Amino acid sequence: MTVSLSETRSILNRLGIQPNRSLGQNFLIQANVVQYSVEETPINPGDIVVEIGCGCGTLTSALVQAQARVFGVEKDQTLARYITETFPIDLVHGDALITPVGNFDLSKPYKVVSNLPYAIASVWLHQVLCLSRLPENLTLLVQKEAADRWLSPDHCKHFCPLGIRLQSAYQIKHQCIIHKRCFYPQPKIDSTLLFLQKKQDAFIFSPELVTLMRDLFIHRRQQIPHICK
Repeated sequence: MTVSLSETRSILNRLGIQPNRSLGQNFLIQANVVQYSVEETPINPGDIVVEIGCGCGTLTSALVQAQARVFGVEKDQTLARYITETFPIDLVHGDALITPVGNFDLSKPYKVVSNLPYAIASVWLHQVLCLSRLPENLTLLVQKEAADRWLSPDHCKHFCPLGIRLQSAYQIKHQCIIHKRCFYPQPKIDSTLLFLQKKQDAFIFSPELVTLMRDLFIHRRQQIPHICK
């Protein structure tokens, strides 16, 4: 599939729809970013890969060409039908916050490669980090501000519970800034492409520990004994 603004507009016009900002639809229109995402993850034939927000299928197409076994989630009904009719993947038409890895049953190692809808990125990541089996790799294209929060060091004011959980389970292979002009419609800020690999000693926080950590951050100016009593 050709990845370009004209091709994306052509698909949307054929389907009779426009980008839906309430669904966080900012379609990636740069082929080199798509190819780089797949090559650097990396994707090998037969790998199980989850894609959230398949959109017009630009990344989906590259994953299929890499001979991955793709499990997708797409909330937009028209785009979900288009993806199902166009690509040989297992697609859920639904909410990624309810089915964060689609129909995949966590029975085998898997990877996530996704241009995450901005509106759900942090909540979706929280859901994934609660799973009994974490992805081996996370290749995520997200809003730069979200990536900065997730990867903040412990002395930074943006250090947050989600960042602690992510950094406890994953190491950063590398990251790069993707300019906002690489998307249609163009968002207000740039994005960051993250390549994360699961640590051998990845730590998964229990629900109780997640709640405690959240409370500590909410009341971070109070003394710990007062919070925990």
